[in-house]
Order: sequence, then C-alpha cells, then structure tokens
Amino acid sequence: MAELGAVAGLKEELTCPICLNIYSNPVSLSCGHSFCQVCVQEAHSRRQCPQGPFSCPLCQAQADGATELQPNVQLRSIVQKFLDAPAPQEEEERDVQCQGKGESSGQQNKAILCDFCLEEPQPAAKTCLSCEASLCQAHLRKHNAKSPLKDHVLMEPCSAQFLAERRCPLHGKLLECYCETDTACVCMLCCVMSSHKDHKITTLEEAFGQAKSVFSETLEMVKTQEAALNESIANLLKQEEEVKTKEHLQKNQLLSLFKEMHLQLDKKKGEFMKALSHNEDQQLSRIQAEIKKHKEGKDAASHDIKELETLGDQKDLLLFVKAFAAIRTREHKLVPNKDGVKLPVTPVILDEFTRDATLRFFQKFLSDMQCLFKALPVHEHLTFSMRRGTGIIYCGKEIHSSSLKSFQVRVPKTPGAIPYVASDQSFSEGCHFWEVDTSNAKCWRLGIISYRSECYLQMSHNYLHVFQGQTMIKGKEFPTGLKVVRVELDCGRNTLSFYNMSVKDGDPAENLSLIETVSITVTNSAHATFGMSDGSLKLL
Repeated sequence: MAELGAVAGLKEELTCPICLNIYSNPVSLSCGHSFCQVCVQEAHSRRQCPQGPFSCPLCQAQADGATELQPNVQLRSIVQKFLDAPAPQEEEERDVQCQGKGESSGQQNKAILCDFCLEEPQPAAKTCLSCEASLCQAHLRKHNAKSPLKDHVLMEPCSAQFLAERRCPLHGKLLECYCETDTACVCMLCCVMSSHKDHKITTLEEAFGQAKSVFSETLEMVKTQEAALNESIANLLKQEEEVKTKEHLQKNQLLSLFKEMHLQLDKKKGEFMKALSHNEDQQLSRIQAEIKKHKEGKDAASHDIKELETLGDQKDLLLFVKAFAAIRTREHKLVPNKDGVKLPVTPVILDEFTRDATLRFFQKFLSDMQCLFKALPVHEHLTFSMRRGTGIIYCGKEIHSSSLKSFQVRVPKTPGAIPYVASDQSFSEGCHFWEVDTSNAKCWRLGIISYRSECYLQMSHNYLHVFQGQTMIKGKEFPTGLKVVRVELDCGRNTLSFYNMSVKDGDPAENLSLIETVSITVTNSAHATFGMSDGSLKLL
C-alpha cells in the first residue's frame, strides 16, 4: 500500500495542470510551473487577447513565449521512466473527471465553462481572480493542491467581462483599495504611482463597512427622492393634461372666432354682390328699354322711307298730296346725339385708391389681431433708485412731492413743467401696464421716457393734456371722479394708452374707460415716469 501511495504521489507531480494527464513533451516557465507544450500554447490561444503578452496559466506571471517554452529534458526523462514502469491497477480517479457529463450537457450554453478543459470543457466550479481563470472541479483540486496558489481569491463562476471589471484598466491589477477622495475603486499601483497617491485610501473591507453603516439611510433618502420624483411626475402629467385641455379649448375658440369672421365676411360679400347684381340688372333694363324704343322708332322710320320712295313715282296730284300729308303728320323726333342713357349710381366704387386703402385697413386689422392674441399685459410693480437726502427717503409705494430729492429727479426746461422721477425697470418689448392713485395730487404727470423721446398724460389746472415731447397733441376736460389712472405700454404695437379706472362698483378691469391712445416709437428701452408738484402718487 505504501508503494501505491508513493506511485500515486509521483503521478500527481507528473500530471499537467491543464489536461490532467501525464506530461507530454513538458516545458517549464520562469515562474517554475510546468505544462505540456501543446496544452500551454492552446491555453494561451484561448485567452481573451491571444496577441497580448504570454503569461503563466496558473500564476499569471508574464513571460516571453518564444524564449520560455523550452523543453524540460530532466522532467521528460522522469516522465518516460514513470511510464515505462509497471502501471498499478488504480485508475479509479479518472471517473471523477467524467461525473456529471450527461447531467450538464444541456446547460453548457448558459454555464461558465472551465478554461483548462481542452477537448470537452466542463462547467466551472469556481473562478480564480488571481489567475483570471474558471476551473472545473477536477482542475480546482489540482489548483488548490499547489502551495503558491492556495492564497488565490476564489469566487463563484463568472464571465470574462466581469473579471475585466475587477481589474484596474490602467495597470491591470486587482481593484483591492478604495479612494475616498475620488470615490473610486483602485489597485495598489494607483495608490502609489498615479493621481491617487496623495488621496485618502482605504481597503475594500473598510469601504464596505462604511457603506453598510449608511446603507439604510441612503436607501431611505433615495426612496424619498423617488417618492418626490413620482409626485413631481404626477404633477407634471396633470399639468400636461391641463395644457392639452386648455389648448384644445383655445383652438376651438379660435376656430369658432375665425368661422364667425368668415361668416361675417361671406355675409358682407353676399350683400355687396347682391347690390352689384341688382344695380347691373337696373342698368341693363334701362339700356334694353332704350334699345327697344329706338328699334321701334327705327322700324317706323324704315316704313316711312319705303312709302316716300313709292310716293315719289305717283303722278296723281290728289293722291300724292293726301299720302304725303299723312306721312308728314306722323311723329318724327330727332334722336339726341349721345352714347347711352343715364344709369343709376353703382353702390360700390372700387378704384385703385379704394382698393389700396382697403388693403391697408385689412393689414392693420391683421396686425391688431396678432397683438390681441399675444400674452395679456403684465402688471408691473415698479421700483426706483433710492437715494438718501435730507433725511427723506422713498416710503412704500408712495412718491411724495417732498421726496423727489431722494430720486433721480428730472426737471424739464419748459417753464411751469412738472418735475418727475423715472423707474428702474425699462421696457423694449411686450405689453405692460401700471396703475397709479392720483387722488392725493392736484398737478401730476404719468407716462414714459426713452432716448430723445417722451410721452405723458398731465393734469394741470383741472385740465388733462397729452404731450409728446414738449408738444401738446391733445387737451381734454377733467373727467369727474378721476382718481386711478392706468398706463398701458404696448411695445409690439408702438402705442401708449391711458385709462380711467375710477369705478365705484364692479370689476375695474371690466370698466376701463379709455382716455387717450398715442402712437409712439420705442426705439430704445423706455422707463415709466411719475411726477407731481404737490401731494403724492401711489402705485397700486
């Protein structure tokens, strides 16, 4: 039995780690491991990158295949002597390699196969991270029997892609450390050679412990974030439906509006066409009546001509005189020298001037419609550049006559003009409005000012004036009960409008009374202006 044990031990030492058979033409590498020459070459060719550097299938030590794969003459001699010796009757171990062949044949497509099985790869039992190889049960026992390989890290079978993710893409070493500075897994060489060398480095075990300590808290935080996102998505979906509903309603309203406009245009077109047709019928009727009358006169004249021509040959004096007298008694009026008859005036006069004027009005109508369909005017809550002076500053939304020194006060050169202040905000596009309570001021002005131009409404001596620059373009009597004025600037239409909002009952927005609309040109940013000579103005 001792002899059998010794033979079995010798056979184990003379077995190739790849094919698990006795060495055939054995070669040795610089790391000390030996393999069959054919086995080690085929194992290298089956690697992911066969064009890469040659490495030992067991310890992954890199070597030059062209110089390292030299025959091991001494090992070959030992193998030959072992094979020439009488073989003991114990080949029972072979059946261990073949167990489960039929059981797993249907699952080889899905299972991770052994990297060392050359002819019929068996399902892998473990994957060695150090060797980057998957091993079946038979090759695993051979792997674990080698003392230098016992410290290798084994894990459940995994694919080559998973193994590649566990290695540093820069150095090709196992990712065994964790960089807290960059929150990344790194290898040992990254810790001492690359950009991570001055960072805070811990082991994967420590990083795992720290991660597990805050895992529950992080999970709850992410769940909270997910719930918030779900709520936000639900709100956005609701908003999306509201937008669709609103847009659908607006489209229907717009279609209804244009349909009504088409109906009105068609109605007016029908009225004009009917009037023109009626006028045409009247004119043609008069012309045809005149033609008929002239034809009747022509027929009578032709008949008289024939009678006169026949009468010219009459020799009997009595008959001639009687016939000629009968013809002369007939009515022979001279036809006036004219080209036609007097016709009724056409109800529509469409000449080149009328056509151009109509097109201009229509273009203005389209422009006004386009402005109306834009966003509603924005209520601007204006502010001013406040400056301290003599202890008086701007208070709330009121501008007092005594506080004008606290602002950028502009006093026009025109005698008797009211000084004013300008807003911080400027306007160059869109439609904006602001409302001012003027009930506590007797003389005031409200409007806008831009580069080299201004326009404003001024109350002075119980009389309203509209100024464009220093020119008064309109004057109106003081409206009874004028307390609140709305100034509306439409940069798109280049208009400045003033409204009386001093209503006692009802919604002020529905009771706007237009004071005046002025056409302006806003070439640069326009600022709102407010001025008074006594009292105060209050922005609403």
